[in-house]
Amino acid sequence: MRTYLYSVVVALCCFTADARGQSSADTLVISRAEAEAVFLQRNLQLLAGKLEIDEAKAKVIQAKLWPNPTLSIGEINLWSNAGAEALGRLFGTWGNHAQVAVDIEQLIQTAGKRKKMIAIEETGAAIAERNFEDLLRSLKVEFRSQLAQLYNTQQRMKVYEEVLNQLRRLLNGYERQVAQGNVSRSEYMRLKASEVELMKVIDDIRKENGVAQRSLKTLMGIPQQGMLVLADEHLPEIPTAAIQMLDAGTVQEWAQAHSAELAAIELGATFAEHELSYERAQRVPDLTLSAGYDRGGNIMRDFIGLGLSIDIPFFHRNQGNIKAAQARLEQSRLRAEDKKNEVAGMAIQAWKDLLAIIARKEYVGAQYDEDMGKLLAGYHNSFAQRHISLLEYLDFLEAYLATKDILLDTDTELLSQYETLRYHVGDQLP
Repeated sequence: MRTYLYSVVVALCCFTADARGQSSADTLVISRAEAEAVFLQRNLQLLAGKLEIDEAKAKVIQAKLWPNPTLSIGEINLWSNAGAEALGRLFGTWGNHAQVAVDIEQLIQTAGKRKKMIAIEETGAAIAERNFEDLLRSLKVEFRSQLAQLYNTQQRMKVYEEVLNQLRRLLNGYERQVAQGNVSRSEYMRLKASEVELMKVIDDIRKENGVAQRSLKTLMGIPQQGMLVLADEHLPEIPTAAIQMLDAGTVQEWAQAHSAELAAIELGATFAEHELSYERAQRVPDLTLSAGYDRGGNIMRDFIGLGLSIDIPFFHRNQGNIKAAQARLEQSRLRAEDKKNEVAGMAIQAWKDLLAIIARKEYVGAQYDEDMGKLLAGYHNSFAQRHISLLEYLDFLEAYLATKDILLDTDTELLSQYETLRYHVGDQLP
């Protein structure tokens, strides 16, 4: 594990140094696992989300603290008059006529307000954790989908460049044949037009690759300079058999039990319940206990007295805030119920969409791609030996490239849709 993490860090550091100091053509070749490790460590949104959890936990700590006592010192006279009574010195020769009063007060919260506030903040911390989990899941979907898109564009680039190279070899031979008068120039120009068309398609694929690169570098928190290349030769396997064995009821149950977004909204209802309990407790006035010392300000020279103060709930008993908290609670419950239905529907739809893609992929079959490759080689040789016409060759070439695009797009769509389903049902799928 240490060796693996070390290789990730070294590769990233080398890439960063190259991107800052050298050429934009510098390349970082990285596997899917290494890229995801960097993403989890450096994604700025995840780092900010973790700080939100820390903030919420800090509020729990603050809620557990008792209110500070209040210390007051007053009635100090800096001079005396003819009627001043001798009280005795305080410090050295000073203080024989000095008067001073010292009071200390402590607020005592009643009706369990402190515990209720702690419950509110603890629920807020739990909501922050669920929100972070939802953020992590959604960013993983985006990140893995962009990795699949990067793989798609890399593979398409290879396919189109290979076909372009074959076409250029044919063009070189055709150019000599045209010069010798064995082949019409119109056929040569038709092949040349196909070459230009392929170059245009490759440029478009390169732009798509650039979009995926930009998104991945942002998600990974690495510099935008340089080239990111996915080292993996294949996309990860999808457990199609397990997905096909699922039923709508199971998907709905998983989604409602393991959706981080739904859990956060349901905790919002709990948060509102604690708020209502706290507002009801506010009907009970708090107590303020006090103790005071007065030197020379009363009939006693050194007077010590105790006191208690309490608000009289005469004009209001917090009725407005209680009613507002009741409304928030009802809103939270309705939103939770609505989100529960929405989550179930979205999960089932994601599962059905995934089944459709799996069915399409299985219908085509793995052998189809290999057969098309063999046919391309055969068509290329047949055309080079003039056994088939230019039109037949170009028609097959177009069909071959369209098929490769469909197969690669299906694999990309399959992985992206699988990650979408995982977002809804959590860790129930591998």
